[in-house]
Amino acid sequence: MGNNSYSAYMRFSTGESIGRSDRIRKGYVPVLVEKKNVVEKLWLSIKLIRHPYVVALLNRSADEFGYPQHGLLKISHDVDAFKRMIKSISHQYNQS
Repeated sequence: MGNNSYSAYMRFSTGESIGRSDRIRKGYVPVLVEKKNVVEKLWLSIKLIRHPYVVALLNRSADEFGYPQHGLLKISHDVDAFKRMIKSISHQYNQS
């Protein structure tokens, strides 16, 4: 892995505001993952945005929430399952 490894996602800090540019980490996009009243804000590596699994979730969320969303990207998915999926597919990128 060496120095090219990265975190697949990071949690927002408590009280962190997406509007503050000094808090935004280069190479990550903020997403809101929610399912059945369980919601978590995460920073998702942009390296993973084009992965077919993530694209499928984004398309499904667009069907559910609509394309003209305001604010964070919303992904309708179980939070723990999303984290496991992201960790799994990030290993593919770290190994290549």
